[in-house]
Amino acid sequence: MPRDKSHRRSEAAKRRMAERRIRIGVPQRESRRGTGWRHRVNPWKVSPHTGRFHKLHVPPRCFDPGKKFVLLVGASHLRSIADEIVREQDGCLAFGAMSTPGACADQLRMEVVQASLPLQPKLVIVMAPSNNLTASRTIEEAGLAFWRYLATVCTIFPCKVCVADMVPRLTVPGDYQELMRQEFHRVAASLNVSYISTADHFPLDRLELWCPDGVHLSDDYGMPKLVELLWVASYQQLETPAPSPQVQHQVSPKPYVPRFAPKLVVKGEVRAPRPTPSEWTLVELGRKRNHSGNPEDSSGVSKKRVVHCGWCSCGS
Repeated sequence: MPRDKSHRRSEAAKRRMAERRIRIGVPQRESRRGTGWRHRVNPWKVSPHTGRFHKLHVPPRCFDPGKKFVLLVGASHLRSIADEIVREQDGCLAFGAMSTPGACADQLRMEVVQASLPLQPKLVIVMAPSNNLTASRTIEEAGLAFWRYLATVCTIFPCKVCVADMVPRLTVPGDYQELMRQEFHRVAASLNVSYISTADHFPLDRLELWCPDGVHLSDDYGMPKLVELLWVASYQQLETPAPSPQVQHQVSPKPYVPRFAPKLVVKGEVRAPRPTPSEWTLVELGRKRNHSGNPEDSSGVSKKRVVHCGWCSCGS
């Protein structure tokens, strides 16, 4: 059946728009498909709490007393770790995984509340829920859901908790993903939880880091890099000693040294000090007094005579 004129115009407009996107560098959805490989999804049990596939995997090496058990909690990005398609490097750490594919922050919170671990971990790494990119209507709503989720994890697990950055996607605009990362980082800081930034290690132009769906990391390139980043971050969280608080040395007070008045030594002829007027000698009839006064004799008449000093010019 021949196409009408309006249909041909519509197709021409689509072609012009696609050419314009190529010229200005705007990625098209079809061109953002990953080129890496991902293993075939294995069937898991359905969780009665969320209705999603769920798996808690704690390998035997986590019980080794020479290793420290690190629990990873997240969505479908942990499938390769839970199925041991991709394993961590040998060392002092052992990874376990709690994976719930397709779960958002609220559903992951429900799984954490109902989880029963055979061994208490030394560290819990919470993968920032990238499914909230589509499950939440706004960034503020996603931040509130993540706050509830992270606060529950910190309450249930007495060990150290940190947050790993959201894995980038090829199917969501980069600026929106960056705003979501900033919100998750702000929530982690409000709960005093460390935040591990990993987005810079997954440049969007390296398509081999993703599998063809553009959402999940590839098992041959993307996931090994993510596991390596998580291993290094776990080692830094557990093995690096916390900086000791700086102790301010108190300056001891100087011992008290009493101060003595200098002693004046006079050599040579010493002159007697000049007496004050109150210390002049008064000669009266019949007695002397060494202080000023007006004593009266027996007749009631005051008679006195001042003795001339002899050594001053007062005229007395």
